[in-house]
Amino acid sequence: MKRDISFFFLSVLFLTFFPGCRIIDWGKQNVDQGTNVETNITVAKENIRSSRIYDQFTLVGAFDSLWLADDIRELIADIYALKRGKSDEEKQIFLRRQLEENNHFISFYVLSPADILIGDKDSEWTILLKIGSHFFIPTEFKKVELSPEYKFIFGKKHTRFKTAYILRFNAKDIEDQPLINTKTDEIKLVFKTTKKEAFQAWHVKQKEKPAKESV
Repeated sequence: MKRDISFFFLSVLFLTFFPGCRIIDWGKQNVDQGTNVETNITVAKENIRSSRIYDQFTLVGAFDSLWLADDIRELIADIYALKRGKSDEEKQIFLRRQLEENNHFISFYVLSPADILIGDKDSEWTILLKIGSHFFIPTEFKKVELSPEYKFIFGKKHTRFKTAYILRFNAKDIEDQPLINTKTDEIKLVFKTTKKEAFQAWHVKQKEKPAKESV
Protein backbone atom coordinates (compact mmCIF):
# COMPACT_ATOMS: atom_id res chain seq x y z
CA MET A 1 0.00 0.00 0.00
CA LYS A 2 2.79 2.43 0.98
CA ARG A 3 4.59 1.58 -2.27
CA ASP A 4 1.48 2.39 -4.28
CA ILE A 5 1.10 5.76 -2.51
CA SER A 6 4.77 6.57 -3.10
CA PHE A 7 4.43 5.70 -6.77
CA PHE A 8 1.38 7.95 -7.03
CA PHE A 9 3.19 10.97 -5.56
CA LEU A 10 6.28 10.35 -7.68
CA SER A 11 4.06 10.26 -10.77
CA VAL A 12 2.41 13.55 -9.81
CA LEU A 13 5.81 15.18 -9.25
CA PHE A 14 7.08 13.86 -12.57
CA LEU A 15 4.09 15.21 -14.47
CA THR A 16 4.33 18.53 -12.63
CA PHE A 17 7.98 19.23 -13.32
CA PHE A 18 8.22 17.59 -16.73
CA PRO A 19 5.29 18.76 -18.90
CA GLY A 20 4.35 16.52 -21.81
CA CYS A 21 5.67 18.88 -24.48
CA ARG A 22 9.10 18.95 -22.82
CA ILE A 23 9.21 15.16 -22.73
CA ILE A 24 8.32 15.02 -26.42
CA ASP A 25 10.91 17.69 -27.27
CA TRP A 26 13.54 15.83 -25.26
CA GLY A 27 12.67 12.61 -27.06
CA LYS A 28 12.95 14.20 -30.50
CA GLN A 29 16.31 15.71 -29.61
CA ASN A 30 17.83 12.61 -28.04
CA VAL A 31 16.21 9.68 -29.88
CA ASP A 32 16.88 9.18 -33.59
CA GLN A 33 13.62 9.96 -35.42
CA GLY A 34 14.90 9.13 -38.90
CA THR A 35 13.92 11.36 -41.82
CA ASN A 36 10.30 11.85 -42.84
CA VAL A 37 9.60 10.82 -46.43
CA GLU A 38 7.38 13.22 -48.34
CA THR A 39 4.52 11.46 -50.13
CA ASN A 40 1.24 12.94 -51.26
CA ILE A 41 -1.47 10.44 -50.37
CA THR A 42 -4.32 12.95 -50.23
CA VAL A 43 -5.82 11.60 -53.44
CA ALA A 44 -5.78 8.08 -51.99
CA LYS A 45 -7.34 9.11 -48.68
CA GLU A 46 -10.12 10.83 -50.62
CA ASN A 47 -10.85 7.55 -52.40
CA ILE A 48 -11.46 5.57 -49.19
CA ARG A 49 -15.12 5.07 -48.32
CA SER A 50 -16.29 3.90 -44.90
CA SER A 51 -19.65 2.52 -43.75
CA ARG A 52 -20.88 1.60 -40.28
CA ILE A 53 -24.20 -0.24 -40.20
CA TYR A 54 -26.15 -0.81 -36.99
CA ASP A 55 -29.18 -2.80 -35.93
CA GLN A 56 -30.48 -0.70 -33.05
CA PHE A 57 -27.22 -0.22 -31.10
CA THR A 58 -25.48 -3.35 -32.38
CA LEU A 59 -22.82 -2.97 -35.07
CA VAL A 60 -23.63 -5.48 -37.82
CA GLY A 61 -21.40 -4.19 -40.61
CA ALA A 62 -18.26 -2.05 -40.88
CA PHE A 63 -16.47 -1.64 -44.20
CA ASP A 64 -13.58 0.53 -45.40
CA SER A 65 -13.12 0.35 -49.17
CA LEU A 66 -10.60 1.69 -51.67
CA TRP A 67 -11.27 1.69 -55.40
CA LEU A 68 -8.03 0.93 -57.25
CA ALA A 69 -8.61 3.51 -59.96
CA ASP A 70 -5.82 4.61 -62.28
CA ASP A 71 -4.76 7.54 -60.07
CA ILE A 72 -4.47 5.20 -57.08
CA ARG A 73 -2.36 2.80 -59.15
CA GLU A 74 -0.11 5.70 -60.14
CA LEU A 75 0.33 6.74 -56.52
CA ILE A 76 1.12 3.18 -55.49
CA ALA A 77 3.77 3.02 -58.21
CA ASP A 78 5.35 6.20 -56.80
CA ILE A 79 5.37 4.85 -53.23
CA TYR A 80 6.59 1.45 -54.43
CA ALA A 81 9.53 2.98 -56.32
CA LEU A 82 10.40 5.38 -53.50
CA LYS A 83 10.36 2.69 -50.83
CA ARG A 84 12.35 0.15 -52.83
CA GLY A 85 14.78 2.51 -54.59
CA LYS A 86 13.49 1.65 -58.06
CA SER A 87 14.55 3.58 -61.14
CA ASP A 88 12.05 5.52 -63.27
CA GLU A 89 12.17 2.74 -65.84
CA GLU A 90 11.40 0.08 -63.23
CA LYS A 91 8.59 2.23 -61.85
CA GLN A 92 7.03 2.61 -65.29
CA ILE A 93 7.16 -1.15 -65.86
CA PHE A 94 5.42 -1.70 -62.53
CA LEU A 95 2.83 0.98 -63.34
CA ARG A 96 2.07 -0.46 -66.79
CA ARG A 97 1.27 -3.80 -65.17
CA GLN A 98 -1.02 -2.10 -62.67
CA LEU A 99 -2.86 -0.13 -65.35
CA GLU A 100 -3.14 -3.19 -67.56
CA GLU A 101 -4.97 -4.95 -64.73
CA ASN A 102 -7.46 -2.06 -64.70
CA ASN A 103 -8.20 -2.80 -68.36
CA HIS A 104 -9.54 -6.18 -67.29
CA PHE A 105 -10.89 -5.64 -63.79
CA ILE A 106 -12.55 -3.04 -61.58
CA SER A 107 -10.85 -3.74 -58.27
CA PHE A 108 -11.34 -2.76 -54.65
CA TYR A 109 -9.66 -3.45 -51.34
CA VAL A 110 -12.19 -3.87 -48.54
CA LEU A 111 -11.45 -3.97 -44.81
CA SER A 112 -13.93 -5.62 -42.47
CA PRO A 113 -13.80 -6.55 -38.77
CA ALA A 114 -12.53 -10.10 -38.31
CA ASP A 115 -15.78 -11.14 -36.63
CA ILE A 116 -17.93 -9.95 -39.56
CA LEU A 117 -17.49 -12.52 -42.30
CA ILE A 118 -17.67 -11.44 -45.94
CA GLY A 119 -16.57 -13.01 -49.20
CA ASP A 120 -17.86 -16.45 -48.27
CA LYS A 121 -20.91 -18.38 -49.42
CA ASP A 122 -22.11 -18.56 -45.82
CA SER A 123 -21.52 -14.90 -44.98
CA GLU A 124 -24.47 -12.70 -44.20
CA TRP A 125 -23.22 -9.84 -46.35
CA THR A 126 -23.21 -9.76 -50.16
CA ILE A 127 -21.25 -7.10 -52.01
CA LEU A 128 -22.23 -6.01 -55.52
CA LEU A 129 -21.02 -3.37 -57.95
CA LYS A 130 -23.65 -0.97 -59.24
CA ILE A 131 -23.09 1.09 -62.39
CA GLY A 132 -26.12 3.00 -63.57
CA SER A 133 -29.09 0.71 -62.96
CA HIS A 134 -27.08 -2.50 -63.39
CA PHE A 135 -25.66 -4.75 -60.68
CA PHE A 136 -22.60 -6.97 -61.10
CA ILE A 137 -21.26 -9.81 -59.00
CA PRO A 138 -17.52 -10.13 -58.26
CA THR A 139 -15.41 -12.54 -60.27
CA GLU A 140 -12.93 -12.73 -57.40
CA PHE A 141 -13.41 -12.15 -53.68
CA LYS A 142 -10.74 -13.40 -51.29
CA LYS A 143 -8.75 -12.59 -48.17
CA VAL A 144 -5.36 -10.99 -48.75
CA GLU A 145 -2.41 -9.57 -46.85
CA LEU A 146 -2.10 -5.91 -47.75
CA SER A 147 1.25 -4.70 -49.05
CA PRO A 148 3.02 -2.01 -46.99
CA GLU A 149 1.99 0.57 -49.59
CA TYR A 150 -1.73 -0.08 -49.10
CA LYS A 151 -1.38 -0.33 -45.32
CA PHE A 152 0.19 3.12 -45.51
CA ILE A 153 -2.76 4.46 -47.50
CA PHE A 154 -5.42 2.97 -45.19
CA GLY A 155 -3.50 4.31 -42.20
CA LYS A 156 -5.29 3.87 -38.87
CA LYS A 157 -8.25 2.24 -40.59
CA HIS A 158 -6.10 -0.86 -41.02
CA THR A 159 -5.70 -2.71 -37.71
CA ARG A 160 -4.95 -6.25 -36.61
CA PHE A 161 -8.64 -6.61 -35.78
CA LYS A 162 -9.66 -6.23 -39.42
CA THR A 163 -9.41 -8.58 -42.38
CA ALA A 164 -8.47 -7.32 -45.83
CA TYR A 165 -10.12 -8.58 -49.01
CA ILE A 166 -9.50 -8.06 -52.72
CA LEU A 167 -12.69 -7.65 -54.68
CA ARG A 168 -12.58 -7.78 -58.49
CA PHE A 169 -15.28 -7.31 -61.11
CA ASN A 170 -14.95 -7.78 -64.86
CA ALA A 171 -14.25 -4.41 -66.47
CA LYS A 172 -16.24 -5.34 -69.61
CA ASP A 173 -19.69 -6.76 -70.27
CA ILE A 174 -20.56 -9.87 -72.25
CA GLU A 175 -20.33 -7.80 -75.45
CA ASP A 176 -16.77 -6.78 -74.53
CA GLN A 177 -17.80 -3.17 -73.88
CA PRO A 178 -16.28 -1.31 -70.89
CA LEU A 179 -18.64 -1.02 -67.92
CA ILE A 180 -17.11 2.36 -67.10
CA ASN A 181 -17.37 4.62 -70.13
CA THR A 182 -17.70 8.30 -71.02
CA LYS A 183 -21.31 8.31 -69.80
CA THR A 184 -20.47 6.93 -66.36
CA ASP A 185 -20.68 9.51 -63.59
CA GLU A 186 -20.19 7.26 -60.58
CA ILE A 187 -19.88 3.66 -59.45
CA LYS A 188 -21.12 2.13 -56.21
CA LEU A 189 -20.36 -0.80 -53.98
CA VAL A 190 -23.59 -2.15 -52.53
CA PHE A 191 -23.48 -4.05 -49.23
CA LYS A 192 -26.59 -6.15 -48.70
CA THR A 193 -28.12 -8.55 -46.22
CA THR A 194 -31.69 -9.75 -46.00
CA LYS A 195 -32.37 -6.82 -43.64
CA LYS A 196 -29.83 -4.11 -44.35
CA GLU A 197 -28.31 -2.24 -47.28
CA ALA A 198 -25.51 0.33 -47.57
CA PHE A 199 -23.83 2.14 -50.47
CA GLN A 200 -20.35 3.47 -51.08
CA ALA A 201 -20.01 5.73 -54.13
CA TRP A 202 -17.07 7.02 -56.17
CA HIS A 203 -17.17 9.78 -58.75
CA VAL A 204 -15.66 8.70 -62.06
CA LYS A 205 -12.97 11.04 -63.37
CA GLN A 206 -13.19 11.09 -67.13
CA LYS A 207 -9.87 11.03 -68.95
CA GLU A 208 -9.15 14.12 -70.98
CA LYS A 209 -8.97 13.53 -74.70
CA PRO A 210 -5.68 14.57 -76.29
CA ALA A 211 -5.95 17.86 -78.17
CA LYS A 212 -6.11 17.53 -81.92
CA GLU A 213 -3.15 18.91 -83.76
CA SER A 214 -3.95 21.79 -86.09
CA VAL A 215 -3.11 21.22 -89.72
